[in-house]
Amino acid sequence: MLGAVANAAPPVPPDDPAAGPALPPEPAPPDTPAAPPDSTPEPAGPAAATPRIEPVPAPPALPGDASTTFPIAGFEVRGDTKVRPRTIGYLAHVAIGDRVGPGDVAALHQALLSSELFTQVQVELQPAPGSIPASGSPGVTVVVTADDKHSWIVAPTAFALPGNVAFGAGFAENDFRGLDQKFLLYGQIGTRSSLLFGTFLDPSYHGTRLTWRTDLYLFRRNIDEYTNPPDDTRSFAIERRTTATYLGGGALIGWNFLWWLMADLRLRGAYVYFRDSQDTAGQPIAQLPEKNGWDITLQAHLTVDHRYHRYGVTWGTYAQLDLEPSIPGLDSYGYQLVLLRAYQSWRLFGEHELELRGHLDAGRHLPLHEDLTLGGTSDLRGYDVDQFRGDVRAVARAEYSIPLFKWRIFAFRALGFYDTGYVGFHSFRSDRDYLLDQRTATYVRNDVGAGFRIYVNNIVLPLLGLDLGYGIEGHSPEIYFEVGLTDF
Repeated sequence: MLGAVANAAPPVPPDDPAAGPALPPEPAPPDTPAAPPDSTPEPAGPAAATPRIEPVPAPPALPGDASTTFPIAGFEVRGDTKVRPRTIGYLAHVAIGDRVGPGDVAALHQALLSSELFTQVQVELQPAPGSIPASGSPGVTVVVTADDKHSWIVAPTAFALPGNVAFGAGFAENDFRGLDQKFLLYGQIGTRSSLLFGTFLDPSYHGTRLTWRTDLYLFRRNIDEYTNPPDDTRSFAIERRTTATYLGGGALIGWNFLWWLMADLRLRGAYVYFRDSQDTAGQPIAQLPEKNGWDITLQAHLTVDHRYHRYGVTWGTYAQLDLEPSIPGLDSYGYQLVLLRAYQSWRLFGEHELELRGHLDAGRHLPLHEDLTLGGTSDLRGYDVDQFRGDVRAVARAEYSIPLFKWRIFAFRALGFYDTGYVGFHSFRSDRDYLLDQRTATYVRNDVGAGFRIYVNNIVLPLLGLDLGYGIEGHSPEIYFEVGLTDF
């Protein structure tokens, strides 16, 4: 799936993992159990055919049988990798003092590959000298021999979406200093949206459960309000167009309770102003649809991310609750927003993937630039980007992807999808200028379609996405083409 960086409809501020930069694997707390083993054979590919990892010499035998466990005394890293020993623990979902045995090696191997930092990994348990005083039993060293993917990329981007053609360039680093830290700087110029976005994420501050992030988010975009007459589902007429400029940033601090459970708070602030409102004939409108002002909120997230990743395939559970009230006395708009999203993915037949997604969102007194919308790659393919607006939204998606073939370092995949969504206004602000139909109309729309993806085996990020969606009610085929930085 293509992320917010690739979505030429302006990406939402970086608090939405579904559409924004992808969240890294959660740091591992001391009491985290190992992930379940994965017995699926490795996909065939050039990396598997010509391994760069040298075989690890057989370690001294551990006492006991295969079911015996030992406390972890430390980590050791070998091979062509910059990942540090302390990083191995939370990537593998274990920590010093956790008990592991030969039966856990497959789970450690799967968790490390799921981090998407390595092309190949070998895991060994070797006896460690001495013992851990509290345990009274010999400890083991988790020895990891790994071959890194290319963790950074500098690349141009190009997007062709309904109503928007854009070009950009970005730099992304997915394993800064070997600590799984993330850094992204991206700029884009487009016919509908231009933006500059930068973020730095440390998922485990000095190896602790504390995580933090800081980000800068600037954009200028045309906000199109479509007529969407209830009696004409094929209409794509735009009733009002306004240019919005958003100058903002944020800072986040969070805590990883388990490798798959995290809570965080993010303070977000921006100054937003609106210019150049025009009607359908391109004539200026004196009355702006929204006032200029400060948009300052406190976002609270509770995230469950029990997913695994391998060669463009994801499986597991993801859910997030997002509460976002504006801060009285600082914010100009006085609104509240609640977002609930849940994804469930299954890995089938080795490299097939079935994913179901659902969103339930509601807002009160939303400003124009925070409206809940439908249309585009993130929720409703087959319609224009942000074609439908409201303050209550429900979205569901089913998507099935299959491998086509591999060639050299490239993996080619195809997918089919069905999207459905509802949106409408139910809470109005007296000081905002709404279109007439917005006060009464609600919309239910559906689409079906197919897509194509290219992944690069030795780079953390995928390369290209192409979707063809067909809006069922609008009888509208739409093409979404994205190449460059995606899924950060």
